[in-house]
Amino acid sequence: MGSLRKVHLLVIAAALGSGASAVPQERPAGSGPNTEANAAAGAQEMLYYVCGQAGFEKAVTSPDPNHPFNLGVTFVSGQGGAPLSDVSVKLRRHGRVLMDFVASGPRCLFAVPTASYRVEGTYRGEMKFEIVETGTFDTQIKW
Repeated sequence: MGSLRKVHLLVIAAALGSGASAVPQERPAGSGPNTEANAAAGAQEMLYYVCGQAGFEKAVTSPDPNHPFNLGVTFVSGQGGAPLSDVSVKLRRHGRVLMDFVASGPRCLFAVPTASYRVEGTYRGEMKFEIVETGTFDTQIKW
């Protein structure tokens, strides 16, 4: 793992289909819906993501062996395809934001329920998106 740069992993509890908002667990206690989301987390499906440098996926696995990473996106420059970090990312399903984070590297993997998702990236104020099906790992969002 010495060759890996920063790799961040976030676990999000989502009450898919229940009308509750997905909330990052790192929100301060008592800040609105986070308390409710944490109380019901045991009965909810967990969503995971991890971001890092290109090729890092060979050294990481989903924290839940029953829910492996099943979607991958890479953020690149449209000119020359240079990898882009510090992209603000939103993962949406049916218009609901399930994840909202800043990618620490140009490559992100997700462990999510089988479906299609809108992956939005905002880089230097410009938002781009792709609709991505689970099972797809080669999606690029270019600026």
